[in-house]
Parts: sequence; C-alpha cells; structure tokens
Amino acid sequence: MNKEVLFTEEPIFETERMILRRLDMDDLEEYFRFASDPLVSERTLWDRHESTEDTRVFLEKVQRSFVEKIAYRWAVIYKPEQRLIGRIGFIHLDEIHSCAEIGYALSSRYWGKGITTEALQEVIKYGVNHMNINRIEGRCNVDNLSSARVMKKVGMQEEGILREKFQIKGEFVDQIQFAMIKKDVQQEIRNFRQGGNNT
Repeated sequence: MNKEVLFTEEPIFETERMILRRLDMDDLEEYFRFASDPLVSERTLWDRHESTEDTRVFLEKVQRSFVEKIAYRWAVIYKPEQRLIGRIGFIHLDEIHSCAEIGYALSSRYWGKGITTEALQEVIKYGVNHMNINRIEGRCNVDNLSSARVMKKVGMQEEGILREKFQIKGEFVDQIQFAMIKKDVQQEIRNFRQGGNNT
C-alpha cells in the first residue's frame, strides 16, 4: 500500500451528483447540521452533536488523523444544493497488510438515493488504482440493511457476523463484516465502466 499518495494528492472526486473533497475545519457549520440529526447517529458509536463545540472537537480529531496519516475523510458535497450532506473515508489504514477500512455517514434527508454507493465507488477505485490497497473492508450493524446494501452494491462480499462486536448506546451489537480484495475491485471497475450497478 502507498498511503503517502493519499495525503500528498488530497484527491478530489466529482460525480454526476456530488463532489468529494477533504473534510476540514471550514466545514464546521454544515457538518454540525448533518451530525446533529438524531437519526444519523441513532445506531452508531458516536453521539449526536448537540452543539458546534462537539463538531469542533470531532473535526480537530479528523485533522490530527490527517497530519498523522492514520485516516482520511472526504466531505460529501451534494452538487444540486452545494451543501455538505455527509462524509466518507478510510478510517483505518494498515500498511503492513495493505488493508483499509471504510466508513461513511449521510444526512437522513438523502438516504435511499444511491448517494453513498456513488461515493464509495470513487473511494474504492482510488484506493486500488492509486494507493495499491489489496483489501478494503467495512462493517455495519446486522439490522442496518441500507448500509449492508451499499457495500453489496459496490461488490463487497459478506464474510460473516462479528457477535456483539461493539457496545452501542448501552447495548452489545452484532456486526456484519464485508470486504473486497484487489482482484474483486478490478472486476467491479470493469462492471462500472460497462454501466454497472450505480443505484
């Protein structure tokens, strides 16, 4: 894996509906608008942002992880409204084993529109083609059917259930493990170019 290229290039992606660019401190107000939505954080490890100070603390953590080159998050900008509506990124990078973990969150107003799928395709293609990542993995709660559907749509395979993996809002929660390896991703890229499954 060549993670240096990610932090040097700070890649920007543009699709039909969105722009993905690095999440930074200037996004505080718009990020708070989406992170304060109780539906977004209802079943996540993180809590709803109750003030812009919560958002400031989170974005400072994001900036530290960028400087230390341990994680990279893109802001999801919805082009029709020129508004930040979520984030996506590599939340863990393992150079030794050439493996990256993906994570994402999206404003509930935009759920069910294929936006996360569209964004995840770009991140995965970059990870394989430019960073030479061999394995990309992600997880979601067993009852999060929408997130599981996103990972399946981009070609990630379900590998099993991680029983009571996390304690979320006081409850131990099972998670589904998904992953792609490089040869899977290359096949999916060919499928995308042939008009694949961008839904």
